[in-house]
Amino acid sequence: MAERDSTATTRDWRAAVLADVIRRPAVAGAPNRLGWPGYDGRPALWWGTGPVEGVDAVVAVWDFAVNGGSFGEADAGAFADAAAAAVAGRRPLVSLVRSGGTRLQEGVAGLVGLARVSLALAEVAAAGLPHVAVSDQPTTGGMWVTVGSRADLRCAVLGATVGFAGPRVVAAVTGEAPPAGASHTAAAAHAAGLVDAAVAPAAVASWLRRALDAVAVPARVLPAARTPDRLARTDADGDRAGIADNSRADNSRADASQAGSGPAPARGGWEQVLAARTGQRRHAGDILDSLFPSGVDLTGPDRTVRARVGRLAGTPVADGEHSAGGELSAGGEPGAGGLGPRAVGVALAAERGGAPGPAGYRLLVRAAGLASRLGLPLVTLVDTPGAECGPAAEAGGIAAEIGAAMAEVLGCASPTLSVIVGEGGSGGALAACCTDVVLMSPDSYVTALSPEGTATTLRISVEQAADTAGLRPSDLVSLGFADDVLAPRDAGPTGLAHRVTEALTELTMRDNDVRLSQRRAKWSTGLGGFL
Repeated sequence: MAERDSTATTRDWRAAVLADVIRRPAVAGAPNRLGWPGYDGRPALWWGTGPVEGVDAVVAVWDFAVNGGSFGEADAGAFADAAAAAVAGRRPLVSLVRSGGTRLQEGVAGLVGLARVSLALAEVAAAGLPHVAVSDQPTTGGMWVTVGSRADLRCAVLGATVGFAGPRVVAAVTGEAPPAGASHTAAAAHAAGLVDAAVAPAAVASWLRRALDAVAVPARVLPAARTPDRLARTDADGDRAGIADNSRADNSRADASQAGSGPAPARGGWEQVLAARTGQRRHAGDILDSLFPSGVDLTGPDRTVRARVGRLAGTPVADGEHSAGGELSAGGEPGAGGLGPRAVGVALAAERGGAPGPAGYRLLVRAAGLASRLGLPLVTLVDTPGAECGPAAEAGGIAAEIGAAMAEVLGCASPTLSVIVGEGGSGGALAACCTDVVLMSPDSYVTALSPEGTATTLRISVEQAADTAGLRPSDLVSLGFADDVLAPRDAGPTGLAHRVTEALTELTMRDNDVRLSQRRAKWSTGLGGFL
């Protein structure tokens, strides 16, 4: 018989979060395999089901009052049950951790519970369901290894001890305690990009609300019968016919929108590069915030790259009407006033002139992988002259990380869209724009190598290198790399959000196998155009 959580009356942030969660019966305690005197094998973990900040979820909760929240055989069984319930009910899994790690009174029998956790979470991921974790006071050892540091979305509570080995263990093993505040804290974990947010206890509920709203509802998979015939062609010459037809229509709209203000100025290649580097435009990070105004961040140690998951900005809708994308929006809900479909966004780089390092590309891998697992579209905003190329980046494996990111974006199972908002230098930019659809802003460019690098390699002037590179948006559309150039009306927050949502809606309408076949054909053959 299920019973209501009796801990809901405790005076901490978890009380309100768990107020309506129904606690499931406890599993049997662990046997005293090592003959530990007076050992209490009760599990420190319980789980339940119910609404968490308005989203129906399965919750795994560590009780620090039971053996310091330590994790043993019985706890592993309870966690596996919680994960299985999440999969069976297609609900997100929420972990609220307060644990010092493995239960040492059980020895290796307790330690192997970590492998059970990893396998259980793999089942959650394979089912396309999110895992959200909050690391509270304390979260160390195996619970940080397998739960807190590995969740899809990660939060730590300010004031909590967070880390692999607790400070006392560090002092005992190394003979020196870690410097106060430099590590092993929620704030330090966030500064190092190990968690996505570090918030005060009173703000955890708000973070959970936004996090669960961002990822809780799996994207709809539309039947093939809804796919327009013109998008179903998969031969090499016809794979991009749907995009091309739509691009021509978009170009007509763009021409009409520019008619009142006169044609865009014709630029040379070097002028295009200067416009991307010095022109009046928004940073990709600002665009990311405006596209995902209520989303939650995915954080890594390289803040050159930013990522966010949540609902795209939409336009207000009246009761009974659909939001942008309507019933066909990728993961969106009809009638969500002012909100579009859910998606994962990446800004590479977030600030103009940013050169991502190895950790920046690892964040892109994480974001693309999350989008793929949860069935959410991936939107990349590209504005980088190229990847970091100094000795530290080389030693950090920058080449392998760019390659891994490119492979993850190419292999993402969800619809993918990239917008080149400024600079697009070499493979460091290409890793983020091997997508179903590539859009370019009027002040953007993409080149195989920076004009300066090309000039040095070919022993020509920088201006000549840029002017002959075919790097302008119109050049890239003609060559077949890009699908369209954004019109001026798409430059503002509302216009771009509408254009992105419109493109994602069309991609979601396609049969999934057809769309993936079209992507593979686009990027596995050479460009077919000429200047």
